[in-house]
Amino acid sequence: MKSPRFLLAALAAGFLSTAVAAAAQPPTADQVAVPPGGGGGGHGKLQALFDNQEEFLMFRVQLHQATKGMSKDQKKAYRKQQVQQIRAMNDAQKAQWRQGLLVQWNALPDAKKNRIEQRLASRGARHQQSGPPGGPSGQGYMDPNSGPDGGTPQ
Repeated sequence: MKSPRFLLAALAAGFLSTAVAAAAQPPTADQVAVPPGGGGGGHGKLQALFDNQEEFLMFRVQLHQATKGMSKDQKKAYRKQQVQQIRAMNDAQKAQWRQGLLVQWNALPDAKKNRIEQRLASRGARHQQSGPPGGPSGQGYMDPNSGPDGGTPQ
């Protein structure tokens, strides 16, 4: 009489274990959608506030000039304040502000524009070479199989 209950309990446990195991597996690459620039630690979000690269570059130039000589914490607070101000603007204010950035960019000498674009390109190339932070080529990565005796598990 107890065997049908036991079988039912075993069957339910089997279903639960497969459901938990399926839920615990990470999604495959096909199941994950990452927006462009989504791995940049905020760079992609910041760049999304601008219509084109010239506006973004002029904003970065202005940030650099405004934060020259500040400590890291002061620079971070200033950048955060600026981004909050931009997000608080309505669409008309943002369009006018972007237009002002574009006018300032166009007023720069061509040599300075080229130098800024080259610096951005070289920084991007250095970023690509270093790989993702915390990954196998980044700092802070520790191979779980590398023990004090050179990789043999204990």
